[in-house]
Amino acid sequence: MRRALACVLVVVLVVVAHRARGALRGRTAARTTARRWGRGNATTLVWTTDLHAGPVGCEVSMFSSLGVDVEAKVDFENCKHFHTRDGADLCASRWKDAGGLRRDGDLGYSLDPRPNNTRKRLYEHYGEDARFAASDVVFCSHPAANCEIYLPFDKSILVYLSTRLEFGRHDEYVWWRRPLMRPDARDRWRDWVRDVQTIARSKSNLIAANNLYDVKYTEYFTGVETKYIPSWCGEDPDFMSHQLRYEPQRLEIVLTPYRLNLEFSREDVPEKGWPSHRHKSRESPLRHKLFDDLHALTRTKGDDNFKIIDMKSAFPRNGKFKSVHDFRNFRAVVLIPYQASTMFFFQLYRAGVPMFVPSKQLLVKWVKEHRLLWEVSYGDPERLNDSMHPNLPNPNNFDAESREKWMEFYDVYQTDIFPHILYFDDWKHAIELAKTTDFKEVSANMNRHNMNEFYRIQGVWRDIFATMASNRRKSRMDDFANINDALAYRYNLPPLTFEEESTRFTFPHLGWG
Repeated sequence: MRRALACVLVVVLVVVAHRARGALRGRTAARTTARRWGRGNATTLVWTTDLHAGPVGCEVSMFSSLGVDVEAKVDFENCKHFHTRDGADLCASRWKDAGGLRRDGDLGYSLDPRPNNTRKRLYEHYGEDARFAASDVVFCSHPAANCEIYLPFDKSILVYLSTRLEFGRHDEYVWWRRPLMRPDARDRWRDWVRDVQTIARSKSNLIAANNLYDVKYTEYFTGVETKYIPSWCGEDPDFMSHQLRYEPQRLEIVLTPYRLNLEFSREDVPEKGWPSHRHKSRESPLRHKLFDDLHALTRTKGDDNFKIIDMKSAFPRNGKFKSVHDFRNFRAVVLIPYQASTMFFFQLYRAGVPMFVPSKQLLVKWVKEHRLLWEVSYGDPERLNDSMHPNLPNPNNFDAESREKWMEFYDVYQTDIFPHILYFDDWKHAIELAKTTDFKEVSANMNRHNMNEFYRIQGVWRDIFATMASNRRKSRMDDFANINDALAYRYNLPPLTFEEESTRFTFPHLGWG
């Protein structure tokens, strides 16, 4: 009996050793192929597997101006709208990239249903990917927390937040994420904050955000200094100076962005949290009560100076437009924030589209009256370090006073970074601005500012990539038998524990289990 057990043990050890040697051979082969593959004229190769193309897609032209190429494997519908400088879209290939990170019915945002098993599988998968082996920097934005996948690798890590830090980990307000929340969500949030703090300790990495709100938000919860780098989302200066012209063909003003959350009435929005998507109205957002005063003014005066239309009226194909430059065919846009920052705002501003925005005082009034801005909060995670911004309230309080304190960090109110926005204190004021404003001059001023911003932001990124390169450690110990050895060596992180693949989880409302 003992002899039989000994034989079985020997066989198991041989199989494990064989698999480990196979993994090491795979990673060695990947590095060899990477060296053969090369990177053309690029000085740096940035890799991303984000689950939204906007954050990295908006940086492609900026990165290209610095000789930085992007290798994107994005599994999200908008990946086809962004392209590298070689003309390739940012989409993950169904066949070539099989086995990589996928949305997987929205499970990919949190690496579910067995996150540590997923991390182990992706460590083995990307360890044998030649293009990944050739990369220098990993870009993580949407969700930023999925940068945990890349902690075992010898790459610079660029966490570039474009929305809340807890997204994909402890985001119980997001209605489509709520059914996927695991019992260990609080622990996973704590682990992610620890990982952010760990990432920030190396000068070869960077914690950054494309908006000042997420800069302050990340600092508030983690105590980690976060770099503010606005998204570019625009053309190069030569295009802006010679080809970008404001020549509107229509006098209407378009209500934006494409999602406003004005499909929900005050009664639909809870005092804390998000409304049920089942309450979403199919009527035009212009039917919302916050437009009642505007409709009364235009009916009384019969004034066409401020004829506002929704996206579906502007673009009959269900509100879909081919390019953000299509908005330059209209006189201007009205942008009512539903979030602290959106990629669409950057795109409109870089295109030089004149925009009306409610003043902070008016937006606070609308929060009180209509419960706007609920989507700013993804969850209410625990504050694990209170060393920064002690005088700010919890950003995930839904009362108007707390919202007002954090509103100063919204993109639309950064007047030094985004000047020439037309702020209105009420609808009467907006109508007066429409009568007296030289929109052509506003657009020209925005373009001039954008050209200066291109070079300023370019300088910021140049310094970042140079700092990363000079501090990136080229380890002689590139091969590890398993992910836990790599995590311990790279960042001195505790080992992951893995679940039996037969373990079944029940996700409420989705019928999974």
